[in-house]
Amino acid sequence: MRFVPSQRLLRSVGLVLIPAWLALGMAGFAIETLLLSGAALLGIALLDALSSLGRLGGIQVHLTPLLRTSKGKRICLQGTVVDPDRRPLKLRIGLSLPRSLECEQPEAALWLGAEGKPGRMEWSLLALERGRFTIELCHLETPSRLGLWDLRRTTACSCEVRVFPDLSRERHLLAPLFFRKAALGIHQLRQLGKGREFEQLRHYAPGDSYGDIYWKGTAKRRLPVTIMHQLERTQEIHVAIDLSRRSGRPLEGQDPKERFAATTQCERFIQAALALAAEQQADRFGLITFSDQVHTSLPAGSGRAHYDACRDTLYTVEPRLVSPDYQELFIHIGNRLRSRSLLILLTDLGESWLSESFAEAVAQAARRHVILVHMIGSSQVQPLFSRHDQIAELEQLYPRLAGHLMWGELQETTQALKRSGVHLTASLQANLTAEAVSEYLKVKKRQLL
Repeated sequence: MRFVPSQRLLRSVGLVLIPAWLALGMAGFAIETLLLSGAALLGIALLDALSSLGRLGGIQVHLTPLLRTSKGKRICLQGTVVDPDRRPLKLRIGLSLPRSLECEQPEAALWLGAEGKPGRMEWSLLALERGRFTIELCHLETPSRLGLWDLRRTTACSCEVRVFPDLSRERHLLAPLFFRKAALGIHQLRQLGKGREFEQLRHYAPGDSYGDIYWKGTAKRRLPVTIMHQLERTQEIHVAIDLSRRSGRPLEGQDPKERFAATTQCERFIQAALALAAEQQADRFGLITFSDQVHTSLPAGSGRAHYDACRDTLYTVEPRLVSPDYQELFIHIGNRLRSRSLLILLTDLGESWLSESFAEAVAQAARRHVILVHMIGSSQVQPLFSRHDQIAELEQLYPRLAGHLMWGELQETTQALKRSGVHLTASLQANLTAEAVSEYLKVKKRQLL
């Protein structure tokens, strides 16, 4: 419990007591009279403080235990104040908010009546960053009985705010990929291939291909048996997100007006992974996060509950100041993924030694799985003479030469991975999610799995 002089006490001393002392001193009154008047005011103030000691005792503040929102979105936090003693009180309530949560009016005024009904409050919160944040302290203030003091007390409360990445922009960009139809209604789509997923066994019929005969069953039954296949419906897709030091690099060309846009490559990777998890076409989606070791490995699954598990895994991750260990990643993949799957890796191969280590580590996994690698490119990494603008000064030549050399190394890395069956795409930051989903749909259409 803390006592703070109220505005009434300060005005009484500054506007009444001090001028009165000056007037009585100039009129020739004894010093004992002045001291007596000051002691009387001090005694009244002390008596008011002592009589108000338990005024905030027992008051409980209950907040909404769990709130979920997205970055850049507003959410309403509700709370109730309960006084077991049913005292009429005028309260001022404030919350200790983390910096990532912004509130226009962090303080709320409340009146508790003598009938004992709980008071209700609301705060409008704006999420500035993704992550998990907690509100643990609440500050209460009420005037004393005579109004000479403001009594303040800090009490415990509990509220967890989960701020997820904002995918509204990604959904807007992905909509044309899934709804490219000339008119509404049912459309018959041509499907390439005949499928590889087992459906049933049946007796041999004239015209069946010899490649479809199930020879082991034929030997057991002593009659020709044909194996029937169907189109693959539930394939496995695994997305691996790099959380090493290069994923923490800031994105270039950020618009200062976009206050809540992604600022690092890691955030863009998370948005792309969640978009793939949300838009998977009846497939099973798995998730892996790694840096110098594998941090999280969620087995492939589907449904709303599985998407929520992926989202809860990703919304708190942050890049680490370590280099990626691709050898450890693909050893983990080889031990966990037994069936042929589509692997989508979101990483940055902008350094030559990283691309070399990746090419060595991915060779074994590329024989079993279909692997797509997506990285965020740069507008500076391009051929020297590909721009239409001219070089006005000599100092402008050196950055373009550096970009040309980096572009050449990236082309060599792309060709080296292509020989191993790995497809590498360097997308601009705004196109990463759309290109990742587009490549995934191409793999499904060609039935590469």
